[in-house]
Amino acid sequence: MEQDSISNVQVGFISRFLSECPEAALRVHKFLQTNYSKSNQQQQIVQPVNSTPKRGHPLDDSGSSINNGMGRRKYSRKGIDNNAQKLSHNVQQDINLQPQQPSSSMSSGERQHQEINHATTNRKRISFNQLKHAVSSNLPCFFIEFSSDADRHSIPTALHASDLILKELQSKGVLINKFTLVGWAGKKLKLGVNNKEDYATLVGSDKWPTKINGIDIVVMKLKYIPDSFILVVRYVPMELDENFVSNEIQRTIASADRIKRIHYSYQRRTDDYRFDVKDYSEYNAVLQLGRIAIGHSWLSITKFYPGNRLTYCTKCWCIGHLRNKCNSVDKCRICLENLCVDNPHICKNEPKCAQCNGNHHSLDSQCQVSKVYKDELKRDVEDAIQKGLLQRFSLQEKYPTFELREQDFPPLAASDNHSNKTWNIAQSRTTVESNFLRTSDTEKTIESINDNLTKLIDSNQRLENKVDLLSSNIKIHR
Repeated sequence: MEQDSISNVQVGFISRFLSECPEAALRVHKFLQTNYSKSNQQQQIVQPVNSTPKRGHPLDDSGSSINNGMGRRKYSRKGIDNNAQKLSHNVQQDINLQPQQPSSSMSSGERQHQEINHATTNRKRISFNQLKHAVSSNLPCFFIEFSSDADRHSIPTALHASDLILKELQSKGVLINKFTLVGWAGKKLKLGVNNKEDYATLVGSDKWPTKINGIDIVVMKLKYIPDSFILVVRYVPMELDENFVSNEIQRTIASADRIKRIHYSYQRRTDDYRFDVKDYSEYNAVLQLGRIAIGHSWLSITKFYPGNRLTYCTKCWCIGHLRNKCNSVDKCRICLENLCVDNPHICKNEPKCAQCNGNHHSLDSQCQVSKVYKDELKRDVEDAIQKGLLQRFSLQEKYPTFELREQDFPPLAASDNHSNKTWNIAQSRTTVESNFLRTSDTEKTIESINDNLTKLIDSNQRLENKVDLLSSNIKIHR
């Protein structure tokens, strides 16, 4: 009875699950068709069962099997029981893999989220080079391109060329430290610095040399502004228009550019705006103030702290590799059509994603592939930092060195330091000169006291001598 009740419960549970999940029912139907046809064919071929018990079964005292009678009847249903066990096992696996909810009520977003979670458990870890690129915060480099008709042997070495360029800049009044990165990138000389002040000076300078050892050169500067020159205005009221906020920021900071509202993945009561600052002096001045006026409000302004840098290619706009390791042809950033040098490209302005072929840009935050990559990158970077394999470095700020000059700390003039009266007692005014005079008077007083003491000692000594003489004379006369 208990077995029948248990089997009835299992059958009811399985039937209810099959009604809720028609896909599982279809798989069960296919399973029954394939397995039951095989089992029926096997049963037609099976010979009569021998009464000799299996050696695995224990024997009783008479030498016969304990399950002698029951074993024969169960053996005839063995194929059906095994198939039922397999069926219940497969259904139970489907139940464990799928949530116990009706498939009709499950949205496509939840299914996609489950598929993403299942894929993340079996995913491959991101390469260490991409993790290093994610936490790097280097400033962009400058590239020096030599003329194509220059003799290869006449081009100086990288170190010699960097020294010549540095001396030329310093002779024209461009005061910077030495280049911290010197090397070759193909046929171009690559130069870099590691502090923001030198970088801003070199970007804004037009005094770069045009020749090195008589060879014409072209200095290539990057057009974009790095993240280290980005500021953020925080807690801007949402009722303010974006154009109004941009105009207010540019009224205070003349070199502000690319003012954009930051889009967050969660609801906020206020907005944040990020913008580039080309002038390094304005960048420092605004940071020292710490606030900016927008409308009738004083809003805080801070540095922009970028997240993990994505490793993507600027040729095919795919995630996971850089441009120097891409074998694809150059493609348009928006429509992903091939770019040809001979034929000018006319973009259709119809965005297309290189990751999922969606109707958005390749690096758009709406792309599900990009979201998954960012989550995996963040998880692997945090894991590597906790294990000590990676470390985040911040850019160096160039602070002025301390110089002690004579005029910085001049001697104090004679000043009258008034002090408040305490307990209604009249106190004398103290000055610097009076302090010096009081010290000298004290020394003179101590010297006079010492002189008087020595005089008293001498007079006492003389009196003692006189007393001794008088006493001796009195004794003689007696």
